Amino acid sequence: MEKYQIVIVGNGEPALVCTLSARNTYNDKSIAVIKTDGQSSIIEEILTSISGRFSNMLNVYYGEIVKRDQNVLHLSSGKKIEFEKLVLATGSRAIEPPIDGIHRDGVMLINQDPEQIRNVKFQALDAENVVIYGGGYIGVELCDELLRAGKKVTIIEKSKRLMPSSFDADTSYKVKEVIENLGGKVILNAKIKSVLGIDAVAGIKLSSDEVLDCDFLMICCGSRPNVEMAQKIGIIFDRDRGILVDEYFRTSDKNIYAVGDCAAKHDFFASDLSNVLTYNSKMEEAKLLGANLYSIIFNRGKMVSYLSEKKNLKDRIRTELKQLETSNATKDFIPLQRL
Repeated sequence: MEKYQIVIVGNGEPALVCTLSARNTYNDKSIAVIKTDGQSSIIEEILTSISGRFSNMLNVYYGEIVKRDQNVLHLSSGKKIEFEKLVLATGSRAIEPPIDGIHRDGVMLINQDPEQIRNVKFQALDAENVVIYGGGYIGVELCDELLRAGKKVTIIEKSKRLMPSSFDADTSYKVKEVIENLGGKVILNAKIKSVLGIDAVAGIKLSSDEVLDCDFLMICCGSRPNVEMAQKIGIIFDRDRGILVDEYFRTSDKNIYAVGDCAAKHDFFASDLSNVLTYNSKMEEAKLLGANLYSIIFNRGKMVSYLSEKKNLKDRIRTELKQLETSNATKDFIPLQRL
C-alpha cells in the first residue's frame, strides 16, 4: 500500500494548480496525483520540470478509483493509496442528449475544457459539412471561428433564438444575422432526432424528419458537474449542482475536499446553489484550497458570516434600546439615534 498525506484526483488545470499550491505551502508533505483519464499530459511535464523526477514526495498514478475504505482508495489497477487529505477536482462532463446513433465516429460532445475545445475545432477543419447542435455561447463561438476559416457550418438550437440564456432577443437576432452573413445556416426551434451513417456520421435527421448532410457533429448542450467519484467514495452530492461543500471546500467528510466544476457553488446574491463558475474563479479556489488543507486561513463564506453577524448586532442593540426606553429607571434617558 502506498501512503501519501495529500492525494489530489483530477485531470485538468484545477488539479494542477491545487497540487502546486499544496506543494509550495507544505513542502514537507507527500503528494499523489491520481489521473482518471489514464493519459500523460501537460500536468506531468509541469510537475516534472518543477520537482524533477517523481518520488515518494510527489508522484502521479493512473486509473479509476473503484472504492474507498475509510482513508484508503482502491484503484482499478489494483493499487491502494492511503491519504490524510483528499481533494476531488474531477471537473464537469458534457451533457449527452437522447439522440439515436450519438456514439458514431465524428460525433463530439463538447464540455467546458479549453484544451478539448481547441482539439475539436482543429479536427473540424478537416470536415466538409460541420453541424453544431447547441446555440449557446460555446456553440456560437465555434460556429463563428469555423465560418471565418472557410468551413460550411450549420448551427441548430432547440430554442427560438440563439444564446437565449445569455442575451436579450435583440442581441440574439444580431448574432444570427452575423452568422448568416458569414455564410452559415441557422436552424431554430429544432432538435436532432438521430445520427445517420454506418460507422461514422454521414448525416442527421431532425425532429421534423428533415435530413441534413453532416460528416462532423459537435454537440454543445451544456455540462454537468462530474459527481461519479463522489458517489463511489460515499460523500454527499447533488447530481445537477455538484458535490456539496462548505465555505472551506470541505465535503460531508471533513478530510475530503472538492474544488472546481465538480463542486457545488453558492450564489451570494440569490442565497442558493449556482450553476455558474468562471475560469478565473476555479483557478483561484484551487490555489486557496491547496494552501489551506492543514491550516484554514481563507473562509469563502466570510462575507455571508459578516452580514449575518452585523444583522444580529443591530437587532440586539434595538432590543436593548427599547428596554431602556420602557424602563422606569430611564425616564430622563434620551434614546440614541436608531440604527
